[in-house]
Amino acid sequence: MRKLTIIASLLAVKALSAQSIKKWYNLSTPLSEISGMTLWQNRYFVHGDGGSPAKIFELDTSGKIIGSTTLLQPNNDWEDMTADATHFFVGDFGNNNGIRKDLKILKFPAESLGKSHVMPEVISFSYADQADFTSGTFTNYDCEAMVAHADSLYLFSKSKASGICRVYSLPMAAGTHIAKISDTVQPPFWVTGAHLNKNRLMLCGYVPNVMFSLTPLLYTCEMKNGRIQHGTGSPYSLHYTGTKQVETVCLSSTGSIIFSGEAYSGDSAAVFELILPSAKTKQIQPKGHGLLPNPARDRFKLKNILPGSGCGIYRADGKLVTSEFPDYYGQLNIANLPDGMYWVEYTDGWGNLILERLLKI
Repeated sequence: MRKLTIIASLLAVKALSAQSIKKWYNLSTPLSEISGMTLWQNRYFVHGDGGSPAKIFELDTSGKIIGSTTLLQPNNDWEDMTADATHFFVGDFGNNNGIRKDLKILKFPAESLGKSHVMPEVISFSYADQADFTSGTFTNYDCEAMVAHADSLYLFSKSKASGICRVYSLPMAAGTHIAKISDTVQPPFWVTGAHLNKNRLMLCGYVPNVMFSLTPLLYTCEMKNGRIQHGTGSPYSLHYTGTKQVETVCLSSTGSIIFSGEAYSGDSAAVFELILPSAKTKQIQPKGHGLLPNPARDRFKLKNILPGSGCGIYRADGKLVTSEFPDYYGQLNIANLPDGMYWVEYTDGWGNLILERLLKI
């Protein structure tokens, strides 16, 4: 529990006061997990993860299945779904090891909903900046989140290596395309789901398992004309009993947040509804924390560290890289570390154990 408290403060996470989260229901066959969700005309549509039936399910407001649509394309690794006024888009772009060369998005008309045999159009794509397809656990080319806006689709990379979520854009038209980087965004977690309502972008995800269990988080910011309005973002922690591996999010017509999680570490997959409080949120970051600069190239300074205490630097997978004592100026030399995301653990001037994310470039 102490680690979870620490992570709430280190990420400048806001706590949604007086959270009210209602579990709709635990998932069961044929919908054992939800990997993608979208709200279309006040109706909820979801799909399962890779290997699940190639079906789009409609849920009622209690989370029960009330209809389905079968696509005549396999569910290799469906990760998210979005829709515009006339069409649905299903992202078959799960890419855990960064090696796929058959990434695609399935497009079908909304008028086909409820049919048992729908042949979708295929939007095939590759990432403009990917040249290396070597298999690796911490790849920058895994994607689990997508939104539609105007005539484009926007994909949000999980970016497990860099820690910087790339925003890719590509046309909605069937064919073969290059997904180009249009922007970046830096929520303090791996992005696993996205929802766009007018100009309000909502991302969900979780902090990777470093030395604690997964911590589910939300992030909201403004997105206009496909560009992130930097400086508008706010992360929020989710306090509830249920799976920590949050995979989808959408904003309901009543203003509540619907999210789902996959089975994880003994928790069953389920759908939840978060009733937003009317009270203002309160920032709970203790003053004085921070790594400067961040991202850092050769050195960084701990803005507030307990005098005489050491500092541990961990890789993104939780393995300790080095334990160091800052110099007289509170700085540490990281010039020899490979580029990527790290976690820095230290004790602050108030005696709190702090864990902060550092990006080495």
